Amino acid sequence: MADTANDESKLSERAARVFCGPVAELPDMLDARERRAAMQRELLGRAHEGESLLSITLSIPGPHKTSEVLERVFDELSSQAVSALDGAAVREQTRAGGVSGPELMMLVELEPRELKRRVAVVEETHLLGRLADLDVLGRTGDTLFSVQRTEIGLPPRRCLICDGEAKACARSRAHTVHDMQEKIAEIISQGGYI
Repeated sequence: MADTANDESKLSERAARVFCGPVAELPDMLDARERRAAMQRELLGRAHEGESLLSITLSIPGPHKTSEVLERVFDELSSQAVSALDGAAVREQTRAGGVSGPELMMLVELEPRELKRRVAVVEETHLLGRLADLDVLGRTGDTLFSVQRTEIGLPPRRCLICDGEAKACARSRAHTVHDMQEKIAEIISQGGYI
C-alpha cells in the first residue's frame, strides 16, 4: 500500500476539501475506541427495560476523520437516524468529537432489533448512508451485545469500491486509502455537501 503522506498530496481538489482536518494518530484512535466503549457501557448501565443504545460514527478510512465537510455529513446522517426513529423517545444522548471524528450516542426507547431495523433504512437508502456507522447495542444482564445487519435480514455492508464485503476488503487492505477517500469525496459531492 502506498505511503499515506504521498497519497494525500495526490488527492483531487474535491477530496482535499473533505480530508483537510487534523490527523488522527493511532493512539488517538485507540483512546477514542476505549472512551466510546466506556461511554457505551455507562449509558447501557443506566438503560431502562426496552431501551437500546444507538451509536453513530462515520466510516472514514485514513488519518483524517474530521473536517468541516465531514462534520456536515455527520450532522445530516445523525438527523436522518433521528428521523428514522419515527417518534421513539430518546431519553439520553451524548456527543463527542475530536481528531478521531464525531460521535453521537443515544438511549432510545426501542428494543435492539427494532432500533436496528429503523436506522438501517438510513444506511440502505440515503445517498450518504454508506458512510454511516449506525451501531445498535443492547444489554442482557451485565452482557452487552451488538445487533448485526444479518440478524434483521440484511446482507453485510458492501465495499464502496468493488461492492465486495466491506469487512473482507478492509482486512485484506484491498484498496488504498487514497482510492477510498476519492470515492467518499465523490459520494459527498453527489449529495451536495462539498
